This record gives sequence, C-alpha cells and structure tokens, in this order.
Amino acid sequence: MAPEGDVLVVDRSVDALERLRKATTVSNVFYLVGSMDVLPLTDAAADEILASSVPSPDAAAEFFRVLRPGGEVAIAAGDQDPTGAALNLDAHEVERLFIDAGFAGVTVAAAQGRQAVAARKP
Repeated sequence: MAPEGDVLVVDRSVDALERLRKATTVSNVFYLVGSMDVLPLTDAAADEILASSVPSPDAAAEFFRVLRPGGEVAIAAGDQDPTGAALNLDAHEVERLFIDAGFAGVTVAAAQGRQAVAARKP
C-alpha cells in the first residue's frame, strides 16, 4: 500500500479492533465493527483486501464486488481447533469458492490447520 492509501479494518470483535488500534502508530487506519459478508464499501472501491479467516461464499462474492479491476485478495487463516473453519474446507473447495465468485489466478496452500489464499479480480 502506498503511504497515501487508507486501510480499513473490519472485524466482528470490538476487543480485537481495540487491541489493533492501540498497537497501530499510523493515522491512515480506520476500524469498523462488521462482517466480511457485508463490507461497508461501494462497488470497486478497494485495491487490496487482506483477511485472516477463511471466508464464506457470500464473503468471496463481497470481496469481488468491492475490489477494483486488477485488485487482489490475500488470506492467511489458521485454526488451533482441528474442527474449525479453516479445516472444514479443503484447498479445492476454497479455490472453487473464489473462482465461482469471478476471481482469476486463484492459488490456495493448505497445511497443518492453516490456509493461504491469493486471488485477483480480472
């Protein structure tokens, strides 16, 4: 991200947002309580999306909606709980979720309760 860019952090947890806010030293970061499924952005408003949990099909479609053409999404998710969300979808299912949402260049890496996803909006 360029120094003049803004970062919007969306999380369901007020506590998590507050911890992050306290640890952040830059002025171009904004915090909102919310969900990946319904981002508070207009269509084609973002160049990049970073997430720390495996999204639902609705969230993948929402990422596609808010990204500008050529925009990218990157996800790094992990689960300490072997029954958690990152392990309930295998790499092929996550790849299909993003392809079905319209993304190209989808790559998924999964190992030991962790998943990394990268995708680009054409």
